[in-house]
Order: sequence, then C-alpha cells, then structure tokens
Amino acid sequence: MGRFPYPAWEDKNFAAAGKPTINVFKLLSYSPETVELWTSIGNAHFTRINFSKKDRELIILLSSAKFRSYYEWTHHIPLSTKFGVTDKQRNELRNAAKVKGYFSEAYWKENKANFDTKEQVLLTFLEAIIDFGEVDEAIWQKATETFSKRQIMEMLTMQGFYYTLSRVTTVLKIDMEGNLKPRL
Repeated sequence: MGRFPYPAWEDKNFAAAGKPTINVFKLLSYSPETVELWTSIGNAHFTRINFSKKDRELIILLSSAKFRSYYEWTHHIPLSTKFGVTDKQRNELRNAAKVKGYFSEAYWKENKANFDTKEQVLLTFLEAIIDFGEVDEAIWQKATETFSKRQIMEMLTMQGFYYTLSRVTTVLKIDMEGNLKPRL
C-alpha cells in the first residue's frame, strides 16, 4: 500500500477532462497548483518531442532504471516493445542501472544489445547526465554532432521529469494499477 491514499480524480473532474488516472498522477494531485502542469509536460513528452517513439522509450527506460523506479519501468515495458525496444535492449538498460558509466567506450566495443550508433550516443549522453551531472567534451561532441539543440534540451528535461516521477513513485511507494506486476 502506498504511503498516501489515492484521491478519486473523478471528484475533481480530471477523468472528464481526459486526464490520466494512473496512481502517480493521482498522488501528484495533492499539489493542485502543479498537477495539471505535470500532466501537460508528460503529455508533451508523448506528443511533441522531436524523437522517435523508440528513442523516447529508451530515454524513459534508462532514466527509470537509473532512478530505480519499478513503477515507471513497468508502465513502459509494453510501450517500448510496441515501438521496437527489444528484451535484450531492456536487459542492457537494466544492467546499466547497477553501474555508473555503464555505457562507456568499452561497452560499445561489444554492444551486446545491438543499439544503433544514434542510440549509443543517446544512451551515453543521457547516462552521463544522470550519473555524473555533467557531460565530458568527447560525449558532448558526439551528442552535438548527432542531435539538434532542441533534442539535447528535450533529453535534459525528460530525464529531469522522470527523475521527479521516479522519486514520487519510490518515496511514496506507489502501487501498480490493476493486474500489473512490478518489474525492474
């Protein structure tokens, strides 16, 4: 059981307004002044970012794995599968959660999960942001050669968004909805 009770969004007309009613957003509604902003940002990640759906899922999965959010990870297994992320790739992302700097040059010499070059740059850049808070010049160079300024900004803001959601899910011990079994 989560640390806070789950409010009934229906009472606040969120469901009628087409807002998602998953548990993480229900609990975010304890902050009524910000919940709609959070759902808007989440919606933008699904409808307006300048990444493929697969790349979006790689960003979310690596962030969720590194931030140890079984809730976010579990929710994104079916979506990531639908958009082309393989079980082998998810396993590598899960492995990356256990080691700082997992996606290093040494890893890419093996590339066991068959990430393409663009995905390798994306994951290496994102991991540097998450694990070290900074990006060294070699990784920055590869990222700016591969991605637009907009995409770099979207990677930065998405990992920040999923950091916050991950902390909400782990600190408040949010329950999975329905028959979902937590995985990570």
